[in-house]
Amino acid sequence: MPSSKSKPAQQEFGAKYKLIGKDYTTPDLYAKVTGKSKYAEDYRADGMLFCKLLLSPVPHGRVKHLDLSKALAMPGVKAILTQDDLPAPADSVTDLGVVIKANQQGEKALTMEPTYQGEPILAVAAVDELTAAEAIEKIDIAFEHLPFVVDPLDSLRPNGPNARTEGNVWVRQPAPPAKPGEKPPSPPPPQIGELKWTDADFAELKQGRLPMGKAQDEWSYGDDQRGADPADQRRAQGSVGDARRSPAGLRPRHGQHPRLCDDRR
Repeated sequence: MPSSKSKPAQQEFGAKYKLIGKDYTTPDLYAKVTGKSKYAEDYRADGMLFCKLLLSPVPHGRVKHLDLSKALAMPGVKAILTQDDLPAPADSVTDLGVVIKANQQGEKALTMEPTYQGEPILAVAAVDELTAAEAIEKIDIAFEHLPFVVDPLDSLRPNGPNARTEGNVWVRQPAPPAKPGEKPPSPPPPQIGELKWTDADFAELKQGRLPMGKAQDEWSYGDDQRGADPADQRRAQGSVGDARRSPAGLRPRHGQHPRLCDDRR
């Protein structure tokens, strides 16, 4: 509960503000702690459908057989979506007018070649949750098992398995040269490639050291001498310290990743 006692930090940081630097009660606090708050799952609308996903049971595979007939024949099942029913990834435009090319090899909402266990394969829409869940059980599906890897170092070993059939790393593509008088074009999306280290690189692992083979990206570093300057360190500590301080002691937490959405179009 908010404390009636004034804190030194509150006086220092929040003297001229109503909420900043002070403990306060959020308007929805009482409803949340008493269970009276309504969330997306609590609302219903006329004609509302419920969706259930069929998730991949394998870490890497390809759907080689799919029969939806029994699920579609069930009363209350309205539709079943696969990757063929979804639009292709589209380019996007930033506020500055820069076009970001869509990556056709990126993760999709539904896929017929999952690259991790739990990746969505298809979606069932039905009149209620139970019907959608039962329809999932009626779907006849079979997978071709493909090589998979859970440790990046294993994927970098000679002849090691790849997480995808195309390779194990994203390869950055160079941007095309800019034309005179025009804005530099945006770089094309990265492509999947293969990177393997040598047995000599992995000899370090036997000595208890992390192998450092060929890097996919090159990194540059700043001026370490300037970073060691005491004056610069004090300035950096002061700015970080001010940003991290929380005078009120606690900050309200709000959901940033809702699990549901409501589309009433």
